Amino acid sequence: MKVRTILATLFALSFSMAQAQEELNSAMVFETYEWDFGQIDEADGPVQHTFRFVNVSNNPIQIDNVATSCGCTTVLYSTQPVAGGEYGELTVAFDPSRTEGKVLREVEIFTKDRRNYASLMITADVNPIPMGLEQIYPHLLVGTVKTNAKRCNFGYINQGDKVTRIVRVANVGDKTAKLSVVTTGNRYGMTVECPEIVTPQDVASIHITYDIPKGRNCFGMARDTIWVVADGVQSQEPIVVNAIRIEKFSQDDSKPKPVLRIEPAYVDFGEKAPGKIYKKTIVIGNTGNADLIFRDVEPMEGTAISIETGQVIKPGKELKVTVAITNSNQPRTATMGSINLTTNDPTRPFRELRLQVDTK
Repeated sequence: MKVRTILATLFALSFSMAQAQEELNSAMVFETYEWDFGQIDEADGPVQHTFRFVNVSNNPIQIDNVATSCGCTTVLYSTQPVAGGEYGELTVAFDPSRTEGKVLREVEIFTKDRRNYASLMITADVNPIPMGLEQIYPHLLVGTVKTNAKRCNFGYINQGDKVTRIVRVANVGDKTAKLSVVTTGNRYGMTVECPEIVTPQDVASIHITYDIPKGRNCFGMARDTIWVVADGVQSQEPIVVNAIRIEKFSQDDSKPKPVLRIEPAYVDFGEKAPGKIYKKTIVIGNTGNADLIFRDVEPMEGTAISIETGQVIKPGKELKVTVAITNSNQPRTATMGSINLTTNDPTRPFRELRLQVDTK
């Protein structure tokens, strides 16, 4: 028992300070909370890694529920109790099908008594299956101009930073196409540079730049749209662009930091009568050692939450928070909703709280 407790302590020392603040409150102590598969080939299929943990308490713990951030990630685990001082494990599998480049997926683990919690991360750099021009650029924009992605996700951008991403378009026809773009404007600091032409069977690059100013209102999700125009004809569907605007965090790990905890992060209301608003209470807390500040609270359409932008949770405190969703009027329909939370938690400054209700 003493040897295992010492090993668990050594494992905990390998975490970042921000992770340790959250995970040391749990009896489940993992050897590692993150795993990088490195470069993998889409053609090779799923990869997997086994995470091991030790129960550092004197009481048995039992994993009751595991939630993943994407259907491409699955978890194999035992629901048998793990006694104090004993080891358990979970095997996380990632399927790289239809993914490309850097990917990050989260696995959240809850025990039966809801007193213990852990969050695991897996990352990979996916090399896609080689294809021809028509296959590489499957999405038709307009005329003979196609693209490989109708979305451009910037991820996190610090306030005061300027970041550029590239969206590539291909001309799969036999004539040169004249290009231009129409955008939603510079609402969030986005600018676009588009080449004037793209020759037959060639690829052109559209440069999209976000220049995020510093300010009280420059937090949370930024959304823009770009319509490509070829030979005077505008695409029927736009390229959707988004970025998550966060504050610029200190790189000094010794400074106090807040840690956001949501229990549960996925709220299932079950089967309900159609056309009504349903509410539930969840717990949102701060397990860190600095004030947790909600920089931006964004309920999506049909949802609501009792936390507001600017609200503060002190270290070690928690709030009972009401979330609500409006059910569909259609029978046998699943209504999905989400609430975006941007905070000053440097480990995960952006969290999506997901809601679901089914009509009877």
